[in-house]
Amino acid sequence: MTFSDKKKLSSNIRILIGALSVPSLYLAYMIGVMAVNGDYQKVDYFEWLYSLMGILAMYIAITGKRLF
Repeated sequence: MTFSDKKKLSSNIRILIGALSVPSLYLAYMIGVMAVNGDYQKVDYFEWLYSLMGILAMYIAITGKRLF
């Protein structure tokens, strides 16, 4: 079975994932603003990880692809 043969996530699950990823996307925006201002040293590693997981979740919600 190839990747193109896999089923996509249902729209209900995609909407739920997208809605739950909004706070981490807001954190990603705040980190981006801090990085532009030069204050990225004040950001903890957990905050970087949390915002990257939010970006990944939004990618899954938009495309509907399954990671596993």
